[in-house]
Amino acid sequence: MAANDIAPTFDDLRAAIDRALDDLLPSMLQRLADLHVELKPVATTLAAFVNGGKRIRPALLHLGFWCATERDTSVVHGPALALELLHTCALIHDDIIDGAATRRGRPSVHAQFVSRHTAAGWSGDPQHYGEGVAILIGDLAFVQADELFISCGLPADRVLAGFRAFTQMREEVMAGQFLDLQSAAAGNSDREQALIVATMKSGRYSVTRPLEIGAVLAGADSGLIDGLRTFGDPLGRAFQVRDDLLGVFGSPSDTGKSTASDLAEGKRTLLIAEAHARGNRTQQQQLDRWIGDSSLTEVQADELRGILEATGARAAAESYVEACLDQALTALDRLPAPESARQALADIAHRLGFRLS
Repeated sequence: MAANDIAPTFDDLRAAIDRALDDLLPSMLQRLADLHVELKPVATTLAAFVNGGKRIRPALLHLGFWCATERDTSVVHGPALALELLHTCALIHDDIIDGAATRRGRPSVHAQFVSRHTAAGWSGDPQHYGEGVAILIGDLAFVQADELFISCGLPADRVLAGFRAFTQMREEVMAGQFLDLQSAAAGNSDREQALIVATMKSGRYSVTRPLEIGAVLAGADSGLIDGLRTFGDPLGRAFQVRDDLLGVFGSPSDTGKSTASDLAEGKRTLLIAEAHARGNRTQQQQLDRWIGDSSLTEVQADELRGILEATGARAAAESYVEACLDQALTALDRLPAPESARQALADIAHRLGFRLS
C-alpha cells in the first residue's frame, strides 16, 4: 500500500482488495462446503463469480476512509469486501430478473445450474432449479457481506454508523431496481424517472455510498462527508448512463454480454427517454413496439440503434455523461481532502466516465 502522505491509486487498491479476498473468502466458503458435500458446487461458483469483479465499490470505500485519515486502509478490508459481496448478490439476482444468459463473458449463475440440471437428467424444471439455486447463492453472498462488515477492528460506534449507511445503500439499490422494473413494465420513458433510477439503482450504490461509508468508518466530519456526496452523485449518474450506452453500443467482447439484451429487456434508460422525447411519431411507435420484446433480433436491434443515433439520443446521453463528470470534478476541487486523495478520485472519475466495459 502507498505511503501515508500519498493516497493509494485505484490499481494499488484493486491489488490489495484481491489479496484480501484471497485471504478471507476461502475460509468462509470452506465453512459452507463443510456443511454438506452437495454444497461444494455452490461455494465454487460463488468464489469464481467474486473473482471476476472490477472492485470499484471497495476501492472507493478505501479512498473515502483515506480522505479522513491519511493512513493505511487495510483496517477497512472487511467492509470493502462486504460491498463486493453485496454486488455479487445484486448481479446474480439481476441476471435472473433480466433473464440474462451471460455475465462477464461466461454463463450467468442461474444458466450454469440450468445446464447442470439438464446434464444430470434430474427431475423437475431445469430453469426453475437454476434460478432457485442462483437466488440462494446471491442470498449467501448477502449474508456473508454482513459478517465481513461487522468483523473489522474499528471502534464499535464507527462500525455501527458505517453499517447504517450500508443498510441505506442496500435499501436504495433495491428501490432503484424496483423502479427500473416498474418503468419497463409500464413503458415509462420519462427522462426524470430514468435519472431517478440511474441515481438510486447505480449512482449512489456504485459511487456515493461507498465513499460515504469509508468516511463514516474513519469518523469523518460532516464537511468531508457532504463533499464526498456532492462529488459522488454526479459521478454515479455518469457511471450509470455510460453503462447504459455500453449496453447498447459497446463491444460484447468488452462488456461480456449482448448489446441487444438491454433493449430486449425493456430498460427505460436516459438513452431511451431521450430518443422517445426527440423522435417523430413513427420512431416513437417503433421504440414502443420493440423495446422490451424478448424475441428482438439483431436486425431489429440495429434498427433501434439507428433511431437512437438519428434522434440525437446517443449524443445527448454522451453530453450528459460529460456534464456530470465536469460537475463531479468541480465538486472535487472544493473537497476538504488531501491533494493526493483528490488526484486519486479524479483518476477514478475519468475511468468511470470513459470506460469501455
